[in-house]
Amino acid sequence: MVFGWNKKKTGKEEQLSAASKEITLNQIGQILSDIKNSKQKQTINNAKPLFSNIQNELNSILKIIDHLSNDSLKIDDIDNQLKIIVTRSKTEVISIISKEARIQIPQLNTFDDVKKATELASQALKKIGDVLGRNSRVIHIFAKKYAQNLKDHLAAINTSNMSISRLINNCTKLESDESLIKEKINKIIAMNQTISDKTIQIPKLKATHDRLADSVITIKNQIDSLKSSPQHAEYLEIKNQIEQNKKEENNLGKEIDEEFSKISRPLGKYVYVTSLEKPLKILMEELIENPAKTITTQNKDSVLVILESCMKGTLSGAVSVKEADKSVEQISNLIRKLDDFISRKNKLVKKSQELQSKLGVFDINAFDELEHKLQKTITDKNDTESKIKKLESELVQETNQHMQAISELSRALQSISNIEYVILA
Repeated sequence: MVFGWNKKKTGKEEQLSAASKEITLNQIGQILSDIKNSKQKQTINNAKPLFSNIQNELNSILKIIDHLSNDSLKIDDIDNQLKIIVTRSKTEVISIISKEARIQIPQLNTFDDVKKATELASQALKKIGDVLGRNSRVIHIFAKKYAQNLKDHLAAINTSNMSISRLINNCTKLESDESLIKEKINKIIAMNQTISDKTIQIPKLKATHDRLADSVITIKNQIDSLKSSPQHAEYLEIKNQIEQNKKEENNLGKEIDEEFSKISRPLGKYVYVTSLEKPLKILMEELIENPAKTITTQNKDSVLVILESCMKGTLSGAVSVKEADKSVEQISNLIRKLDDFISRKNKLVKKSQELQSKLGVFDINAFDELEHKLQKTITDKNDTESKIKKLESELVQETNQHMQAISELSRALQSISNIEYVILA
């Protein structure tokens, strides 16, 4: 490299390079601006002598072109057609180079001036090179004494121009590095906000968790207090009696169904031959389908009519069964038991109603609401615990990423400033 970009560090510079400096994120913008301004000023200062060389070389080329324009090239004795070609080439070379070599490099006060001057010099160099390239054979044959001079001056211009381009590229790279550093800063700022939000959120969630844990204890105590009350014990006893009574009702139902199953054949056939009125026919169908439910105090007389009519039909042969006498006996036996069945059924129903009315001794709805509230509170507490663990895990991960991002930013700053920065963020 040239002009001091990669000069070997002195002992003093190495000592400064090894030093570290504490800064905040807010200070980095000014640091970048200072580095950029310093780099651009250095680029301007280093570019000035290079552009001066270019200007001198262009002036030298102008002198060569001036000599060429006054040189006949001794083409009077050559073929007329060839003479036209040489003259045309000479005219084109003189015209274009005279124009391009007369460019004046502007004052270099800013970095933009350097870029504009570079573009101007590059265009002139390209146009001069292009015209000489197109007319290379003519120049080398008929203006050979000018060819090497022109080539040497163009090479010198090109060398200076390439050096300037490298200077500009270094500054451009610095701008790119600056943009990447600003992206890193924005990323770290976003990380800071995320970490801050979660750091604030975790204690709030822990407070919520503790409050829910206290609520769980309170509700459990309330439930335990209700469970230990005499009203709850009485309620459970009544519930047990209701269950026992229900079992008795079921057993009675099975007993009734079993008795009616004994006469299912004659009763089932009688339904097709009976001359009973429609309401009795409907009741008979219900009796066949569900006798335990059908026999009630209200239906007793109608059931008796049905059973007695069925028995008469069996005796008369209207209802055809294999063992008519046995069927008649079973029907007769069922008729005798009917009062007992209905009486027992009524007692069980009455007992069930009495027991149900006693359940009010304990407010089971309030108890159920407490248990529902307890389950919901436990669920909310567990959910809060999960959120806390998740946030704590994320916070550890994001804190590590934050430290890594700070380290990367520090290295990026050091790479463009040769100063080790300790970033307080």
